[in-house]
Amino acid sequence: MSIHNKITRIGTFAAMLTACLCSATAKQPVITLTNTLGSTRSVSEMVEVEASAIPYKDFSLVTQAGDTLPWQRTYDGKIIFPRPAMQGKSIKITVAEAATKSVTPSVYGRLYPERQMDFSFENDCVAYRIYGPETMKKKERLYGYDIFLKRGTALVLDKFYDKQCDKAMWNTVGKLRSMGQRELADDVYQYGFCYHVDHGEGMDVYKVGSTLGAGTNALLSGNDIIYPWCFQQAEVLDNGPLRMTVKLTYSPFSIGSDTNNTLYETRILTIDAGSRMVRASISYSASLPRTVTPICGIAVHKENPEAYAMDSKQGIIVYEDLGDPDIYRKKDRSRLDPQKGHTFIGCIMPGSTDCRYLPFAKETSGALGHVIAAAPAATDAVTYYFGYAWDRSGNTAFHSKEEWMKYLKQYATQASHPLKVKVSK
Repeated sequence: MSIHNKITRIGTFAAMLTACLCSATAKQPVITLTNTLGSTRSVSEMVEVEASAIPYKDFSLVTQAGDTLPWQRTYDGKIIFPRPAMQGKSIKITVAEAATKSVTPSVYGRLYPERQMDFSFENDCVAYRIYGPETMKKKERLYGYDIFLKRGTALVLDKFYDKQCDKAMWNTVGKLRSMGQRELADDVYQYGFCYHVDHGEGMDVYKVGSTLGAGTNALLSGNDIIYPWCFQQAEVLDNGPLRMTVKLTYSPFSIGSDTNNTLYETRILTIDAGSRMVRASISYSASLPRTVTPICGIAVHKENPEAYAMDSKQGIIVYEDLGDPDIYRKKDRSRLDPQKGHTFIGCIMPGSTDCRYLPFAKETSGALGHVIAAAPAATDAVTYYFGYAWDRSGNTAFHSKEEWMKYLKQYATQASHPLKVKVSK
């Protein structure tokens, strides 16, 4: 070996040794979370860190107590992870380069072409349906969010839809009806595969109809609601394991008689593991008239006409729903109605001071009106939150609308006082 080659190899070895020593002594990044509240943060929340602040592709997040936290990269360049319990005002989390461990998904969402192109999504606490463009083609005026009630924390939407859309079962029902066995056909449907009956994992007994349902946004002109029509496109931006984000683009519409001035709505919905609330970021393609205000609303059904409440200081509205009274046959109601329980629905419109009950001129889809929260000012973009709790869920802590209101107030307080997040070495 030549002297030149020996010198080159020695130099290479020295460089590698230096790199190893530097790596061994390099400080690991530390994420410091500081509570900006003067009280405990009792509602679960997701921490967001700029992905560019973490120098590793694969890593682990370890708390001061030695616990390893799950994490996810998001479409908008963030690293997210659930906030650990904080005993004091701040907590430190070490970022260590390591093989990334797989995380069991706690969120999920997709289009369901087998059911009129619904877009449905869920996490370990709640599940929703947004009616798809096929309903618009059929001229079914279904504007609002629908609710799937969940018994446990498992992801169940695919199972619900698979059963409800089972062609073999529907063929059996059809044959029985053609044979004049309508009663038996209805029994097969209801007790065999219908997702309006709780077979052990939950069900859909919420009534939407031509209303805003369980917390949908709309526009208010005077006392008239301009309802959103169905979305035309749905783009999933994140799909777990800790966050699901979908971008929905809605059909063009015009306000008032000016059909030349059309605009469309874009809606970005985000749901995180462990949360009962969905963040909704709404924007419009053109400026709204000053006489028009974005709102969110909850249908007030005739079975519980006064079971709504509001807090105009924090822009919160709530309603206690009893489920669709007509969803079961009369002969089955005494057996099946008790399973519906009580569903507590809520919205938070940050900055709103206009929370009120807005009645219909006449009953619509079993509803008498809406409880609404209006945006604080005429605006072309707004972010608000909607969610629910069911008193028959296995992991619920809510058995009254007062308990639900308390949760929403805490959620709103934490949202308005976010954690201070700092990454250092």
